[in-house]
Order: sequence, then C-alpha cells, then structure tokens
Amino acid sequence: MVHGRELEHGVPDVLMSQSATRRQDQLSLFESDAALMARIRALPKVDLHRHLTGSLSADMAVKLGAAHNIELPSYIASELHQVLFSHSGIETHADYFSPWQILNKLYKTPASTQDLVWQVIEAASADNVAYMELRLGPRGFLGDADYSFEEFTQCVAQVVSRANATLTTQTRCVLGIPRHVFIKVPETTRKKMLAKIIYTIREYPECFVGVDLNGDELAAPSSAFSSFFHLARDAGLGITVHAGEIGSDAADVAYAVEALSATRIGHGLAAALDTRTLTMLGERKATMELCPTSNVLLGVVDSVSGMPIRRLQQFGVPYAICTDNPARCQTSLSEELFKVAKAFSCTFDDICQMVRLSVQVSFADDAAKSRLRQLLPN
Repeated sequence: MVHGRELEHGVPDVLMSQSATRRQDQLSLFESDAALMARIRALPKVDLHRHLTGSLSADMAVKLGAAHNIELPSYIASELHQVLFSHSGIETHADYFSPWQILNKLYKTPASTQDLVWQVIEAASADNVAYMELRLGPRGFLGDADYSFEEFTQCVAQVVSRANATLTTQTRCVLGIPRHVFIKVPETTRKKMLAKIIYTIREYPECFVGVDLNGDELAAPSSAFSSFFHLARDAGLGITVHAGEIGSDAADVAYAVEALSATRIGHGLAAALDTRTLTMLGERKATMELCPTSNVLLGVVDSVSGMPIRRLQQFGVPYAICTDNPARCQTSLSEELFKVAKAFSCTFDDICQMVRLSVQVSFADDAAKSRLRQLLPN
C-alpha cells in the first residue's frame, strides 16, 4: 500500500500549481468521510470473491419467491431480512451459513436461477462494480435443483451473456466445489463427477473462467480434490482455493498454492502466522482475497483493523479487497474499501492501486483487463 505524503500545514505554492486530481490524491487523508465514500462509490471497482447465494437480499428473495411460487418464511422483505440476516447469535460457521437453507430454494428452476443471477449482477452494477467474478455451486449434482448440471451451466451462461451486453458490470463465473458435500461421495464416483464439471464449464469459456474449493475446511483436506484442480489447470481455468479461514492453518494455504496451482487464496488469514508461508506467497505473488466484514462476523478477526494487511505488505503478498457474501454481511464493495481505507489510513490513490491489482490478478482475459484498466484513474 502506498501511503499519502506527510504534508505541512502550509501547502507550498508549487503544490498548489499542480493538477487538481493530483492535489486531491495527496490531500485525501484529510478529506471528509462523505467525500471519500463518494469517490469510492464513483470508482469503477473489481470484486474477485463474491458468492451468488450470499448476494441474495431479502428483497430479491421475496420478489423471486412470489414470481416463481417458491415457499418462503415470509413475503414481507423486512420480516424475511430479520429471519435471514440478523448478525446476533453468529458463533459458528453453521450459524453464518444458516440462511442458505432458505436461499437455496430460489434455484427451483432454470428461470428462477436466471432471475436471481440477473438481480445479483444488477446490484453489483448499482455499486459501480465494473468487473465481478461470481462464485456459484454445481446445481444438479447437489440435489437441490430439479434440473441437470448441464442445464444449470447453460442457463447461467445465457443470463451472464445478456447481462454483459446490457449492464455496466462485466461478470465472469467461478465454479465452487463445496468440499463438505463432495467428500461424502465415494472417491471413484467423485472423480468422475468433478471431471464432468470441468468438461461442462469449458463449453462456456466466456462465462466460466475459474474453479474454487469452498465449504467447511475441517470436513475434508484439499488433497482429496487434487485431481480436480489438475484437470482445471490443464483446461486453462484459473484456480483459487478457500484456505486458512476457519479451522485450517498456514500449511493448507501453502498446499493450495504449491500442490494445487492456486494463484489466489480465499481469505487465507492463517498464512499471516507463518513466516515460511508468507515468504512463499510473496515470491509467487499468490493473491489473498480479503473479505473484511465477513471475517469479522465469523470471528476470524475482532475488527477490520485486525486484518493482517500490514503483515502481507511486509512480505510482498498481494491482496484484493472483496465482499464474500454482501447480502449476508450487509455490505457492498464500496463499503469494504471504505472500511479498509479508514482502518489503515489509506488515500484514495491507495484504493485505486488495490483495484488495479485486482484487475491484474483476475481470471479475465487480456482484452478484458485492458478495458478495465482504461476505466481507472491514471
């Protein structure tokens, strides 16, 4: 992170003669919270770690439930919000993910799935997110949808294509494998299923650009999915792995990078406790996908200022600020960046540099990255 220059109380005439944009960046440590938030909201942003289900608000759920005849505890958005998203009583990983039991009902049909994907992309667009990698699970294999995985991928690819042609947010998808679900499948069958997933999503290269391993880190070791990631790498897909968040340690982060070819790590906070892992991450420029509010809710850190950002900087480990589950966390990418700016005394130029880094390490192709860079301030 590049910090703002120390300024004297009297601003020299030579500084006053520089461009207004440069002067604003230098003085941004002293601007009001309102001004800083306004600039962040107006900034085209990049979110590399946003889960589809965790992006569904109560308002979206009510609209989808009514439109597609899906049973919900309430069709009053304010009431459903209290059921789904109360932050009180979150003590375990299971507590955090309890809303998924209700939200997963919204994937009832390809039509309802397309509607919810569209609404989630619309919400990102409203926050001026220029590029988003949306994580979603393999419906059809998990038994919570009455249609096949092939139908699921096709309907997602169709709505993403339509959204990319219509909305300001460019969206790509990362297929996430919940380890606690697939570890229950016999190994031979599991390998066949995971291979089929790779071959299926490769039919939609404009939509699916990467794969992820998520879910309960204590339920299964990452090594149980090594063949899946080797296939993904050979297929040219980007690789990111949830590791070092809850229950696993720095060794799991190192394994994901060294053995599974991950170039990014979801969360990865445990790595900050191990010098060897940090050194390796810095040398390989493996990026940490940091999700501040989510980690606070889960008790991984006490506050946003408790995020190990300074430690990552010390070892040259890249990081990207992301939302994880914005509806569950009641946040947005603008708010996450603002919180980090306030907690670590970042200038607006620091925030811009974070976004530039997110562009660089995204799974987008070179042409898309070039277009994104052109949107950012020089």
